[in-house]
Amino acid sequence: MSLSSYHLHWSDALIKRVEVRLRQVHASLEEFYRRKNYFTVAHSTTTAENDEARHQQEEGHINSVGSFLLRTCVHSSPFYETQVEHGVGADVALKIPEEVCSQKDIHDGLYLERRQAFLLKLEKFLKKYNEQMMRETAQALAAREDDDDGDDADKPELQSTVQWDVRRVPAGGGFVNTEKEILRICFLKSRHGATRREVFHVDVHLQPISLTGRIASAASIRKHPLYSYLVQEDALMTVHLRKLHELYSKNQLFLRATVFLKCWAYHVGLMSRTSGHPEGLSGFHISALLLRLVEEGLISPSMSEENVVRAVWVQLSRGLTQKESYSNGQNMSIPAAEERGEVAVLRLAGETMNLFFRSSAAFFQNIVKKAADEALQLPHFSEVFVTVPFQPLQLRLDICFTVEGLRAHFAEVDSTPITKITSAAWSTSAQRVQAIKELAEEALGTRSSYATVWRRSHDAVYIAVQLTTEVEGRNRLTRGPAVEDTEAVERFNAFWGKDVTSTRQFPDGGIYRCVLWTFDEDVGAHTTIALSAATVMRRVLAFALQKHLSPTAQVSLLLGGLEGALAERVGAEWRDAASMMQKSLMEACRSIETMIVEVPRAALPCKITSLDIIAPSERHTATFPIRPHLALTYTTDDLTQPTFAGLTTELVIEPVHGILTIDDKNKIPDTPEAIAAIKGAICAQLSKVLQEYYGDDRKHCKARSKKSVKKEENTPHQQTQCEAQTFRIRTSCTSHSVDIIYKGYLFRLYIAHYREVSLLRALQRESEAAMIERKLFWSVQHAKFLRTVAFGHHSYAVAARLSKRWLSAMLLLEFVLPEAVELLVANAYLGSSPPKTSVSGFVRFLQLLATHDWSSPLVLPYSVDSKLQADTAELVRTMGEQQGMFIASPYAPMESPFTAHTPRPMIMHRVVQLAKSALAVLLAQLDGRETLRSLEGLVFTTDPTAFDFHMAFHRHLLLQPDRLLVPPSAVTHAPLAAGTSVANGAALSPILGPASVGEATASASVVPLPPRILQLDELEEDRSRVYLTELVEREPAAHVVRNVRMVTRDRCMIFYDCLAPHGIYVIAITPSPMREVCMQLHNDIIRVSHGALLPSSSLSAVGAAERWKAKVEGKPSPTAAVKSTKRKAAAEVISRNSSRNEVEEARSTKRRRTDVEEETAGIMRRPERLQEQSSQGTTSHATKAKKNDRTAGTVSRKKKVK
Repeated sequence: MSLSSYHLHWSDALIKRVEVRLRQVHASLEEFYRRKNYFTVAHSTTTAENDEARHQQEEGHINSVGSFLLRTCVHSSPFYETQVEHGVGADVALKIPEEVCSQKDIHDGLYLERRQAFLLKLEKFLKKYNEQMMRETAQALAAREDDDDGDDADKPELQSTVQWDVRRVPAGGGFVNTEKEILRICFLKSRHGATRREVFHVDVHLQPISLTGRIASAASIRKHPLYSYLVQEDALMTVHLRKLHELYSKNQLFLRATVFLKCWAYHVGLMSRTSGHPEGLSGFHISALLLRLVEEGLISPSMSEENVVRAVWVQLSRGLTQKESYSNGQNMSIPAAEERGEVAVLRLAGETMNLFFRSSAAFFQNIVKKAADEALQLPHFSEVFVTVPFQPLQLRLDICFTVEGLRAHFAEVDSTPITKITSAAWSTSAQRVQAIKELAEEALGTRSSYATVWRRSHDAVYIAVQLTTEVEGRNRLTRGPAVEDTEAVERFNAFWGKDVTSTRQFPDGGIYRCVLWTFDEDVGAHTTIALSAATVMRRVLAFALQKHLSPTAQVSLLLGGLEGALAERVGAEWRDAASMMQKSLMEACRSIETMIVEVPRAALPCKITSLDIIAPSERHTATFPIRPHLALTYTTDDLTQPTFAGLTTELVIEPVHGILTIDDKNKIPDTPEAIAAIKGAICAQLSKVLQEYYGDDRKHCKARSKKSVKKEENTPHQQTQCEAQTFRIRTSCTSHSVDIIYKGYLFRLYIAHYREVSLLRALQRESEAAMIERKLFWSVQHAKFLRTVAFGHHSYAVAARLSKRWLSAMLLLEFVLPEAVELLVANAYLGSSPPKTSVSGFVRFLQLLATHDWSSPLVLPYSVDSKLQADTAELVRTMGEQQGMFIASPYAPMESPFTAHTPRPMIMHRVVQLAKSALAVLLAQLDGRETLRSLEGLVFTTDPTAFDFHMAFHRHLLLQPDRLLVPPSAVTHAPLAAGTSVANGAALSPILGPASVGEATASASVVPLPPRILQLDELEEDRSRVYLTELVEREPAAHVVRNVRMVTRDRCMIFYDCLAPHGIYVIAITPSPMREVCMQLHNDIIRVSHGALLPSSSLSAVGAAERWKAKVEGKPSPTAAVKSTKRKAAAEVISRNSSRNEVEEARSTKRRRTDVEEETAGIMRRPERLQEQSSQGTTSHATKAKKNDRTAGTVSRKKKVK
């Protein structure tokens, strides 16, 4: 991230346009004064600088103020999408007439009430004035067009009049008005049929007619600090503008430093404008702090820009609570809150106003001071935009919750105006928020070190929490006081309730009153699930708020709905299956490792040095974890045991991959053929030995190793291995792998020989060597490294799963390998401030994709010497132009094995753009402007307009339809959202809410009944082996995509969701007219796929346009071929279904073939068969297709293996 992304390009056109808008607003305000017959009397603003007050010129009732005149405006976000939405403001101050609010009204405490009434009147007038101006402009332009001979001198002025959007926004940058409001005028322009707002808007502030000592004196401030500060904040705007203008006009260095500090404050989440926190900083606070340091002599014009910036950071690191540094050594009366150190303090010379009167000392100590300390530790001040990601305040702290349903709690205080008689430093609404903060802190206890609360809307608040430790945050037990302290025990029971608390004794002998929390996630898990800190704290907060605050309070994790993308159907419920599978899969992996270790050394020709499980499910980073499969169990197994929790019956078996590393001690000849032969021999022998020792054949139970027999003799009270073996295994092998079926899982172990890669490279077989090295060697190192990261940071696994799911939903996961995605996510967790929630980790992943310069290497933050970093950089300089990403990891600092061939720069550019778009959606959810939960689903929704057309897979190819973001079963039963229709392909997702599902779910809305899965002992061993081979790693959709790509290699690019395939998206590559090319591509894909892909309805509009054009020109319709193709495809489906029904009736009951298998057997072909067919002509191809359809049933029966 660079500083330039926050800068404004101060072009002449921009300055001129903003000045035109300011003149338009100024003219409307003048017209408002004229129509209301207001007039102002020249009053001088009273400050301690009497000399300056006497010499100041008389001000009019309309004045320009703010940072636009000082040229210190910056964007509040580094991303263009959010920059347009937030905009940049130019400020105008309007004096409230004395007829509306006189000096007596101000002294009596009626200023805020009179101000709000005047604001509403002004808002109504500006809206009507703009409507009138738009009508007059339209009439003038129409008259100008009729009179062609007229003078065009005033035509640009007429065209400069644009539509306004006048809205009331809270003053100070908060999301909810608790004190006073201002008017924001946004300018709308119509471009290409769409209405867009301009970047610059105008904020209209209101000023009192005068400021006297009865409001600005120290004694008055001590009596009523909040009211006095609010009045002074409005009255001193023009005074502060003159001071800052004088400062910046004398030295441009201070101007550049101010711009840098504003960008830094936005970048690290300190500004209230982006977070809505009323205690945050503003651009004026940054400028005022710099001015104060100049007044004290701490910075001078002779200093460099870096020294000026660091001086401000040092001052912020002090916390700004030392009041003696800002009173010029005078003993003046200050409010009680400032004496107690509860409020941050900043006063300019000669003023009594505290510019930080809204900010608490705790906020400065834990947020602002911490950010300044982090910036001071950097070797160069500009590195703050590189080492620290862009973090709004909601993401800067560890966890952020949203509490809704508090309208009744705030209804009374929102209607109560702020009066002068109160001596409190905070408003009534702020006091209510403070009470919620104290309640949250008491409920969380030792789990949090700091918590802050601020309002999001009229009935919702944010609760951001800084964890003490992640382990403490995940603790399910809330420990209260010792039983000896009776008073504390009574308070503890009163807070939580006696029906919830219990007495427990700890290992140290202490007896405490505690609360043990239960969770819905434990239901059906048969074990205690390791929940995240966010889940535990959300449960604790919800209980406390509903008990003491409001029964309607609902607590949710900010952006927590993103995790719904990981849910799938488990039995009769939708849930994330990872928590259910972790224990059973870990136990199965450890048992397999024990079996391999206990294999006698003499039983194998080579020594096995290690066994490493490289499956992502073992390290909890698989998007959808591997679950026990019914086909890998016996009929005698008790499927209700916890081991089989989450049992699946899908038509595909996903194996658990592992690597067996062998050491032959140089006994094998150095030839690839000899190594391949010995690997095949080891696979056969290992399969035989494991079957003898642990197989279901009990007669081999006595053939055990001497080591295990000796171990049993030493432990006579324990059962023997055969008696204790509850689960049986079944093994099989190929020339390169060993399959072990155990506890419903299929473990597929590969053999790795350390000299194989070097031999292949010596024979100049580089591609084969690179593939073997990546799969058999780098995968092992990668799994070991990420296992430490996943087990050290609980939220890393879910963040990696979300990142993979997002890339897959964007149709790009097959180009960015899953291992590379895991490394990208690990980059945030290896830094100094790792994320504590999966949502934060996912956002950091998107920020890394969007902001990193991928022409340079990404070096993961680990401990390496400078030489190694230099060597890595030198290696990247020699990197080919076609390598779009380079990741230097601890196990491969000089290489990037998982990005060597993919992604290409073109794909990487697409990934970066999609990451920026996803961040724009998430930031819109964070800043409070968009509160719909369905926006979280838009992050995982692909924009179909980026592709030429889309073709859905046949429903029988969707082996795991419940993994779709909007499963077919949800489309047929869920109600439609308001304003959506089935024709538009929009439906309600049970997980992510309304989302676009396209044609895939429309074609799969009729879900066939699942076929019956046969278990291991229901078939003979040979037939069962063939039956399992057909199910293992079955990917018909990927097979179709490969075949279509092979045929249309240079004509188009094809993308699909490889985790949950539902269709293909096609982009044509041609300089010819796109319409004809897309139609030809569509027809060729239909012909090649043999019914696996359904015709696209997105080309219907193009076909209609072609038919209309052909009708006008008198030519034959070009869509006749498409129509005939659709009819032919429909006829083939009907004939195939009828033939399938006839064959199904004559099929024997011993080996029933399911509808899905029969359909797939007719649809799918082997790759070599498809290549032969694609090379032939259209006529012969059609003839063979008809012949295959007629004989589909016969061929299916002949394919049975004896």
